[in-house]
Amino acid sequence: MKKGTPKSCVFIGGKQFGVDCLRILLASDKKPKLVVPNPDDGGVDTWHESLAKASRENGLSTAKETNLNSESLIERISKIKPDIIFCIGGTQILPKKLLHIPPKGCVNIHPALLPKYRGRYSIPHAIFNGDKQIGATVHFMDEGMDKGPIIAQKKITLSQDDTAKTAYEKFTSVASKMFSELVDDWVKGKTISATPQDESEATYYPLGLPNAGVLDWSWDGERVRNFIRAMTFEPFPPACFYLGQKRMVIVDDSYVNMLEYISVKKAVE
Repeated sequence: MKKGTPKSCVFIGGKQFGVDCLRILLASDKKPKLVVPNPDDGGVDTWHESLAKASRENGLSTAKETNLNSESLIERISKIKPDIIFCIGGTQILPKKLLHIPPKGCVNIHPALLPKYRGRYSIPHAIFNGDKQIGATVHFMDEGMDKGPIIAQKKITLSQDDTAKTAYEKFTSVASKMFSELVDDWVKGKTISATPQDESEATYYPLGLPNAGVLDWSWDGERVRNFIRAMTFEPFPPACFYLGQKRMVIVDDSYVNMLEYISVKKAVE
């Protein structure tokens, strides 16, 4: 990247991580010229805050067209002439036309130590594989899934009790700080260097949870435990198994206690 005065940016993405990073960007006094939420963002909070909602509450221009392959959206972004595009918590692959618009590139933050664990659900797969650490990787985007030169990378230690949710929370904490540092460098016009990924070390996981979310009782104890941890991310479906045709799920005491509390509360009311 060449040195220069930052002009403008476009922000694409979602999930809680995306919302957190949008606020970091606003705190730096750099309002995106356009915010493009994920297609499944209905503008209301779910298990995370809505990026579309947060964007509108801050008076930002928020795209209604969210398909990144849409010619009208690509043309709209092209007319903005963003200096850089931040894609944080996004669920779509940026098309070639979009990647080539900003002179300083498109930036993503991936929850893994790239080039390992490219693709979706990298944290559950890492936990299921028994990894002792995950990571956060800030990188420029190019064509392909989670490819592109690495700007910064940090390791995140996992405990034996970490679940997919607690690991994700660790990731968002570390990655938010990394995003803040990146934005600070961009605002100051600093050169942001990056190192190409080593393709020989790349691993890729296609869309889907470990073993399709179904526990296999033939696994050894440690693998079963890792699987349950990998599948624990409230409020999403937990690890399951089958008794005949009946689907059973594995939840912790807090979930059962919550149901009992709700039941008692309703009875009293």
